[in-house]
Amino acid sequence: MKRCWMLIVCGALLWGGFVPETAALEVPGETIGEKSAETEKKAEPEKEEQPSEIDRILSGEEAIPLVSSEELENHLNRQVNEFLEWFNRERHSLLVFLLGSIGSLAVGGAVGYGFKKLFEKKADPRTNSLRWQLAWALTQPLLLLLVLISVFGFMLPVLQSLPTLYVWDARLFFTCATAIAAWAGLRLIEVLSVRMCAYAKRQNNNLDALMVDITRKVLKISLVTLTVMFIGQSIFNLNITTLLAGAGVVGLAIAFASRETLSNFFGTLVIIMDRPFRCGDRIQTDGIDGLVESVGMRSTRILTDDESVYTIPNSKIAESNIENISRRGLIRFAFTLGLVYDTSDENMAKAMKILHGIVDNFKGQDLPAYTPRIFFDTFGASAMNIRVIMWLKTASFETEEAWRTEINLAILKQFNEAGLSMAYNTVTNYVKFDPAALPSPAAR
Repeated sequence: MKRCWMLIVCGALLWGGFVPETAALEVPGETIGEKSAETEKKAEPEKEEQPSEIDRILSGEEAIPLVSSEELENHLNRQVNEFLEWFNRERHSLLVFLLGSIGSLAVGGAVGYGFKKLFEKKADPRTNSLRWQLAWALTQPLLLLLVLISVFGFMLPVLQSLPTLYVWDARLFFTCATAIAAWAGLRLIEVLSVRMCAYAKRQNNNLDALMVDITRKVLKISLVTLTVMFIGQSIFNLNITTLLAGAGVVGLAIAFASRETLSNFFGTLVIIMDRPFRCGDRIQTDGIDGLVESVGMRSTRILTDDESVYTIPNSKIAESNIENISRRGLIRFAFTLGLVYDTSDENMAKAMKILHGIVDNFKGQDLPAYTPRIFFDTFGASAMNIRVIMWLKTASFETEEAWRTEINLAILKQFNEAGLSMAYNTVTNYVKFDPAALPSPAAR
């Protein structure tokens, strides 16, 4: 039982880095460290010709050196004694580290809870003044960074007594600090996005929600990429240049395999630079009439009046004709009315006058370039047609439908009151009687 306990302690010490570099297990006549050193010295000039020690052991030319239980027990005893000496020497530092870490976590948690309650009293700190927005963005990262610095400061005396672990713990600390700084940067980007969205809602500016959304995504991707590269290059001493060169070759191969994706990405850039529409605008493109819900890096989502959502690749939108109804603020409404052929010219003029009274200055003063146009169009197959072209002063689906219904009801009511008959498709057949076509009396 005592030997098992010693083996467990030895394994823990080896894992924690307490094995001295000069320690060596002794075997009868020599130690493993001495034998290894002598073997390396002998094999060093003949590395390329003679097989290694492992090869000789595997081939059976040399036996595995054995360690007796007494020597192993002595070695473990030395390791335990070294650990106990280190613990007795650093117990004050360990106690300070334990109490200081617990205190730092407790204080940080209490302060964070207090700030959380303070922010809850505000409906949404992100919609308040810039001071509250910055406080909301930086409070949690700063508290976490202070707690991390405090814990590492209390642990520093302990780490200095363990040179093997000190390097890796220092790298871990700087990695965590960099990650916290990146988190704070992401929250500041959210604050910037909120401010830009508020500015985009104002009139007479060159910024819209589409630019805000794309800018936010690009800033976040750039920040995360730079953070990863900084951690790899500065903290873990990775050769980022070689990795980027390899990524460039791989990226070139991926570019050939994903031409459509790249085409949609460049279509997104065209939409951003040209800005044919904004999020929320009503547009018509390729026979689709709807509201722009969102513009992503690959496609644009459009909501139509029948509650259907169309996802159109940005490359296709960039190459299509786009009619921005919202930017003009008017919807073209054209229709044709047919009167029966019994209608006199006076009644035809009367019908056109009634139509002018209904559609002229409908729901507001008409602009000079968008005054309604009413004219006697054609003599159709079943009716004499009157053509009406007008513009509704709205870009909303619901308002457009309500106004069309109002116009149609007004036309129906006033035409009936004036005794005007609207035509429908009819066909009249005339049969001509020819007595010569009848058979003779004798034939009958």
